[in-house]
Amino acid sequence: MRTHWGIENGLHWCLDVTFGEDASPIRLRNAAQNFSFLRRLALNLFRASPKEAA
Repeated sequence: MRTHWGIENGLHWCLDVTFGEDASPIRLRNAAQNFSFLRRLALNLFRASPKEAA
């Protein structure tokens, strides 16, 4: 059960806050699934980018 909430908090929350995924009006055919893929890709690319030293 805790694993599920860890995934929920770690991924879904980030997608919703960053991209407003829950409020997305995209409903046409495969568009919702395609945009979901693109959002996850963008989030993963951001997380994988090297961190700059402050």
